Amino acid sequence: MIEELIEILKNELFITWDDETTNMRLQRIVSSAIHTMNYKIGSDIDYTIDGMAQNLFVNYCVYVYNGCANEFDNNYFNEIMQLRQLYEVLGYDE
Repeated sequence: MIEELIEILKNELFITWDDETTNMRLQRIVSSAIHTMNYKIGSDIDYTIDGMAQNLFVNYCVYVYNGCANEFDNNYFNEIMQLRQLYEVLGYDE
């Protein structure tokens, strides 16, 4: 799953080169982002599936990549809350 998310992130960032330093940085960002976004949303999510969760995940990774993760919550508060509410409802159904 992490490798697939790295490729998605590379496409979003227009990274066409392949070097060890960049790959290690992206792997660290993606691995950390999975845990961070799951915490923010309150559920374990498969971010490889197209949709709102993947878009939010990729946007968070872009913010981290550009060194401005501290601005993410304010800019995406509504989307975070919408996903959080969705997964609360889905969890309630289970």
